[in-house]
Amino acid sequence: MSAEAEISVVVATRDRADRLEGLLRSLAAQTIEPERFELIVVDDGSTDGTAGVLARAAEEGALSISVLRRDGNGPAAARNAGWRTARSPLVAFTDDDCEPPADWLEEALAGAAERPGAIVQGPTTPIPRELERTGPFTRTKEITEPNPSFQTCNIVYPRELLERLEGFDEGFPEALGEDTDLGWRARELGVDLHWSDGVRMHHAVDDVGAVGYLRGALRGADAIRVFRRHPRLRSEGLRFGVVRSPRLPHLALALAGVAVARRVPLLGALLVLPYARALAGVCRRQRAPLLLAPYYAVWDLLFAYTAVRGSLRHRTLVL
Repeated sequence: MSAEAEISVVVATRDRADRLEGLLRSLAAQTIEPERFELIVVDDGSTDGTAGVLARAAEEGALSISVLRRDGNGPAAARNAGWRTARSPLVAFTDDDCEPPADWLEEALAGAAERPGAIVQGPTTPIPRELERTGPFTRTKEITEPNPSFQTCNIVYPRELLERLEGFDEGFPEALGEDTDLGWRARELGVDLHWSDGVRMHHAVDDVGAVGYLRGALRGADAIRVFRRHPRLRSEGLRFGVVRSPRLPHLALALAGVAVARRVPLLGALLVLPYARALAGVCRRQRAPLLLAPYYAVWDLLFAYTAVRGSLRHRTLVL
């Protein structure tokens, strides 16, 4: 790496060779000079063509790229390995299913210069050319304003701060919660979050299928641990200090409505109506027919089950 490198990009990847190629192309097209940044990719136990993609990128020489290989110890451990290898004063994290605009690193450096010592974050929106893919079973990420989650798809930390915090907590087994925990530990040290609209990132729109979409509702039980560790997060990240999903209170009312519908039909209908409207909203956002509303109700039931399981495991109520 050149001595002039000002920022290191750290990416943890696993079995997303096609998506990784898109990220590498976007990084090679950055507006800042190649010697001003380095790229560290941590291959966390991939079994697809990831190794070949990274080898070709190194051979082409458009990027100053370092590759670390691990045995699938999870994203927190992979990111820790990456930033500890970095030698720049700033570390930018993104994911292997993201594609930054050409000015991403230029804007990141500008944001860091504007607020030295702060964490820098900006908006993340779907890849524009993939918006047409949106459908009943697609997933993407959209972050349009500051929030208490500190997502690692588009965030910049001073390396010195990562050292003080000793990086991500590797006790989070999934790619959920470890980024929020890191950001809140920084916040509890008095570190500011600097939001910059110019530090933009684009996220993939992926069709995971009907079964894969439901499986997503079963992830995140251990992420509830972060709410016990950081009580102030409850007031900022949860409704009424308890509720993560705004649909769950409506779901509870709907279940009560179904229970009383035989005896008091009008009351039952009134209790079900708010949830029916919420499900209709999900169908609109997913470009799904209203006939799939019961499917999304099943998703909510699975999500509620996961929340209860996590609440019991970590002895803190989050729904």
